Amino acid sequence: MSKINFIIIVVIATTLLSCRAIFNGAVAPNQCKKCEIINNATGEVVWSTEGCGSENTLLLEKSKQEAYDRSRTGNNLCDLEVKCTSWRKDPEAEQ
Repeated sequence: MSKINFIIIVVIATTLLSCRAIFNGAVAPNQCKKCEIINNATGEVVWSTEGCGSENTLLLEKSKQEAYDRSRTGNNLCDLEVKCTSWRKDPEAEQ
């Protein structure tokens, strides 16, 4: 593979990845997601976050990273579970 082809592929991949939030905000602004980290041993919600449109981009991945970080500070990773739910927000309810 030539250097030119490699550079073109890297530029296209970077552009697509960086435009994901803009795309989600423009195409699906009413698509919402809520992710929670639940301790299965106790049943308590340890951490929660939610977002709509561009804010829900990579929410699952961020939640998994948070679960891993929390496992390093005392929680057992096997006890932590990430659960995400999605829904559509009614645009008329905002007005």
